[in-house]
Amino acid sequence: MNTNKKMWFKRLFKYLKPYIARFLIAVVFMSAFAGLAASLLVVLKKAIDGIFVNKDFAMLGIAAVSVPVIFALKGLADYGRNYLLNYIGQNVIRDLRMELYEKLISLSHNFYVQNSSAKIMSRVTNDLNALQTAIVKVPASLVKDFLTFCGMLIAAFYLNWKFSLIVFIGFPIAAIPLVMFARKIRKASKQGQKQMAEIYSSLMQMLLGFSVIKAYNTEKHEELKFKEENDKFYDFALRVIRVDSRSSPIMNFLGAVAVAVVLFFGGADVLNGAWTAGAFFAFIAAVGQMYEPVRNFAKVNSQIQSGLASAERIFEVLDEEPAIKDAADAKILKPFEKSVVYKNVSFGYTGDKNILDVFNLTVNRGQSVAFVGHSGSGKTTVAALLLRFYDTLSGSILIDGQDIKEVTLKSLRQQVGIVSQDVVLFDDSIKYNIAYGSFDASEQDIIEAAKNANAHDFISALPDGYDTLVGERGIKLSGGEKQRISIARAILKNPPILILDEATSALDSESEKLVQDAVDKLMKNRTVILIAHRLATVRNADNIIVMDNGRIAETGRHEDLIRMENGIYKNLNELQVL
Repeated sequence: MNTNKKMWFKRLFKYLKPYIARFLIAVVFMSAFAGLAASLLVVLKKAIDGIFVNKDFAMLGIAAVSVPVIFALKGLADYGRNYLLNYIGQNVIRDLRMELYEKLISLSHNFYVQNSSAKIMSRVTNDLNALQTAIVKVPASLVKDFLTFCGMLIAAFYLNWKFSLIVFIGFPIAAIPLVMFARKIRKASKQGQKQMAEIYSSLMQMLLGFSVIKAYNTEKHEELKFKEENDKFYDFALRVIRVDSRSSPIMNFLGAVAVAVVLFFGGADVLNGAWTAGAFFAFIAAVGQMYEPVRNFAKVNSQIQSGLASAERIFEVLDEEPAIKDAADAKILKPFEKSVVYKNVSFGYTGDKNILDVFNLTVNRGQSVAFVGHSGSGKTTVAALLLRFYDTLSGSILIDGQDIKEVTLKSLRQQVGIVSQDVVLFDDSIKYNIAYGSFDASEQDIIEAAKNANAHDFISALPDGYDTLVGERGIKLSGGEKQRISIARAILKNPPILILDEATSALDSESEKLVQDAVDKLMKNRTVILIAHRLATVRNADNIIVMDNGRIAETGRHEDLIRMENGIYKNLNELQVL
């Protein structure tokens, strides 16, 4: 067993350890199953010799009663084994699924930028399912088959030790194909799991983009893309099937050769009177049942390899470390009182180019500062760094003189609220979405926040009011309605520092008026960082920062900036007026 396999087995054992007592009870059931299977051979030997050779009618009655009793007891033992192992498997996967979710929710923005949500979903669903199958079925097969093999081996040696040695020597030869096939199956299984993630990705893109697909008549194009990914998975699946399918016939052939040898030479001994017919047929049955566990291992092998491939992909996620996390000595950020300061801040999403370059700015309490400029000039990055979605490459961001890297993420984000153009609503009720992050808020507080966000009237007109389900990403609501719920959520949170990222863009005139009025209420008595492309929304800001290539190009109030000759703000304003 190579080092990687040992590592995955060791890590998986950590999750199995709490259930070791139940596993041992399952082993007892499996031992009983194997012992009862061996006892059938004793009944078989005595029945053949007693009934067919000695004409013993009493033995006929004993055999008729013994066989169903033994099978009933075997059934009970198998039920106990099956229930306990499935119980263990379900609990292990539940624990792993919870740990995986906790890890995913703790990871930073960069992880989600680099990994598509569909591929992450594949690990939480498809890979966990494959691992669950391995956890439930593999131990059952290995332990039960091992015990059955040992029981049959003891019975075989008891019946005829000489022929048992011949049979036993042949087992290492039978194991050679399994070793050869194991590596191929694992490699193909891992490739198949990765390809299944691509299928998830194609499916999710279709579900999220179905409106665009319908509008542009690209159904066939998407079908062909999905067919390509589906066919690739089909090829990997067939590769596993081909290898797996070859193993069973080879094992069966080797078993048949062993039985044929025993049948020929053992049959000759029976004819010569060296042993009884009952012992001979019981021995043949024991040999057949010894090869059955070996044949089963060929099937279990594919489950082992698939489970190891899945475990590897799951542990890759569990081993991820958040890029942004609390320092070991992180302190609680005190309530905001004075200012937010960007001091010589430089930052880039890639190593070859900075989005912000030696950026300096002070935002005083109660001040509204608007950022404008061309796309890619660094406006949204300023807000993302304040929330510590990313950390600065150099320089620091200070709140009341305290570096935000030295305070806890929870205390920092409690004091910063955000309303963005891309509103995220959860597939739950309107009440839940408004109260999100403020779950202890009363119903009256929720209604008051909705009124201040100009959302109460449209919510009240809905059939279920505040209990109305908004659908995935709020699909049942209009853009303006979603935006007002987002504002109500920020009002309820009541943060001293507020980020407004294109909060009124992409709305019709009526919705924009309602949203802008709600935004104005939200901005009162707060320190506001306002990001906008439309200059009409920033005219009343206390200070307007014009960004260009990661630096502050111009700064001032609207009236001052439009008077600058050849100024960037003036040119932007003239373009939008036109």
